[in-house]
Amino acid sequence: MPVQTSATIEAAANIRDVFDGASSIEPNILIRPYGVLPGIAATDNDAPWTAVGQVRNHTLTDKSAVREELVSFADGENFGYEIGGFSGLFGALAAGARGDWHFTSLSAERTRIDWTYQFFPRSVLAEPFLWFIVKLAWPGYLKAALTRVKEKAEHENRDL
Repeated sequence: MPVQTSATIEAAANIRDVFDGASSIEPNILIRPYGVLPGIAATDNDAPWTAVGQVRNHTLTDKSAVREELVSFADGENFGYEIGGFSGLFGALAAGARGDWHFTSLSAERTRIDWTYQFFPRSVLAEPFLWFIVKLAWPGYLKAALTRVKEKAEHENRDL
């Protein structure tokens, strides 16, 4: 059974700027180390997410790796991706994961971002350990990344 978590943030910017900022932010800027969770150190493709089928291979700050593939994309509304090929600790715990971003215009200059992650345990034995990480550490990890997207959208020319 999947282990799911999510985070939400509102940005004082229009939906177009928020969506474009989220889909184009460099992975190593978006995902930084958070507590015991690694950030992205390098990626083989940092082009904006714009087309289903795009693939990125990431090396993380703890030297582990993951593969990410864009599986859904509705311009200005949402995008989703699947993650697999975990190495390191997550390789023992998760068979894969899915991330989904949804963007909602609250007003002309206010947008809500909802980011949901589902992790698929590698085994029944791995599930409680995965649950612990996903439920306790992952929400803060997501919220920190969403804050960077919010800052990018609200301060277009600011260097993150």
